[in-house]
Amino acid sequence: MTPPRVLLVSKGLDLGGLERIVIDLALGLTAAGAAVEVAVVNDRRDALIATLETAGVTVHRLGGTDRVGVGAARRLMQLARAQRFDVVHAHGPLPAVLVRLAAPHNSASTAHTPWSALRRVTRAALRLTGRREQAGVAVSAAVQASMPRSMARRSIVIPHGIDASAVRSARSNASANQGHDAVVAIAVASHRDAKNYPNLLRAVRHARGRGADVRLVAVGDGPLQSRHRALADELGVGGVVEWRAAVTNVLPLIAEADMLVVSSDYGGQPLVVGEALALGVPVVATAVGRVPELVGREVGRVVPPGDPAALGEAIAELALDPELRRSMRNAALAQGVGRTIDDVVADHLDLYRRIIDR
Repeated sequence: MTPPRVLLVSKGLDLGGLERIVIDLALGLTAAGAAVEVAVVNDRRDALIATLETAGVTVHRLGGTDRVGVGAARRLMQLARAQRFDVVHAHGPLPAVLVRLAAPHNSASTAHTPWSALRRVTRAALRLTGRREQAGVAVSAAVQASMPRSMARRSIVIPHGIDASAVRSARSNASANQGHDAVVAIAVASHRDAKNYPNLLRAVRHARGRGADVRLVAVGDGPLQSRHRALADELGVGGVVEWRAAVTNVLPLIAEADMLVVSSDYGGQPLVVGEALALGVPVVATAVGRVPELVGREVGRVVPPGDPAALGEAIAELALDPELRRSMRNAALAQGVGRTIDDVVADHLDLYRRIIDR
């Protein structure tokens, strides 16, 4: 079959999970022979655009905002209607609505966020336009289950995968770099409400109160960072938190930690969880998205969202027991990488072929 011509649409291309999925998909599809272009609504969120352009992928900057905007909406709909694309695949709810309206005969969308976390007006728009698209994707079974029943029945689950070669590189380079005294917990999350840094900081205080010599490396940017720094000082843990800016490749940082901590209130599939396990790093995380699927007791601990005491107890348990961490590391490594980006690309190519056949 002739390789498909695909337009991927994203609200932005900064350092977030959704954006990383779009980048991996664009590069993977291109490597598989597909003709891929990417449309970015808010092109001020551009940290990853250079990655695509360096690889020769055409990027359309639509000049919009996170709320899209009239001009960007018009430009996106004109682009989606262009006859040169076999599939127009939107990532995120607002781009999905516009693509469904513009190109119902060849549109697809991926849901990254649980239904309950979307704004009411967004849910209404998705309901009204849902039957216009050819295919719907959810990034996890949890996201699919959160949808209205009629939408869930029309969607398929395509979880993201791991860059196996990048994991192997990070793991081999980290083996000679560890040697810190305190137990290092790493969090990779933007400073936004959904990531619940206050929950994490209170959990670190709780763990230290239980006698755990734990230090937190917090990797991420966002509008609430100054508030979180102030809260860390207020809680008395400011001296054990290292604040780091978001980076394009976080694998080397995760590989050097003793555990990964996720404190989110909700999410579709925290990508760093699978990456940490592939690196042999135990995970302590809230039960969001794919976390319960990936993190069994042999490789980590899963706790309820919004419970800093439970999160702190889990952090303390691992921090105080090096033999437990060693056992979890060995179990995680024994699981292997599992699902890879190549698997993700193959699943999408199969989906696109079904759309084209229709």
